[in-house]
Amino acid sequence: MLKNILLMLVLGLIIGCSTEQQAENSSQPSATGSQKIASLLTTAEVSEALFFNLVFFLDPNGGPCKRQDAILMGMSDELNGKVNIRYIKTTVPAHRNLFYQYGIRGLPTLLLADSSGKEIKRMTPGIHNAANIRALIQSIERS
Repeated sequence: MLKNILLMLVLGLIIGCSTEQQAENSSQPSATGSQKIASLLTTAEVSEALFFNLVFFLDPNGGPCKRQDAILMGMSDELNGKVNIRYIKTTVPAHRNLFYQYGIRGLPTLLLADSSGKEIKRMTPGIHNAANIRALIQSIERS
């Protein structure tokens, strides 16, 4: 019985934070994921935008997503000036199509994108510590 409970907990963590990843049907033409992430930047932000965005796909109500957010908040001073952090949430209807367009199946997921929204590098779904996030940022700084 204990093994079954532990197995279910582990599977729950692997699957992710949310099952709210269904896109709403829309009569408006759909933009590509790159265009949508780029459109999330306001005109004022574009002039100050860094070349890279750290895009954080999350369910704001999920435990693992909250833990990943806390890690990112703890690194905010360190990340400032290197990447812009963009939050893509399951609870925002306008964001939901991005989950499908980028093929996001597990949460939390972090990926690096250029200023136009083109994916550069992706981390596996799950919680990543500050050292792993630093390594991801440094890998693009070296290229």
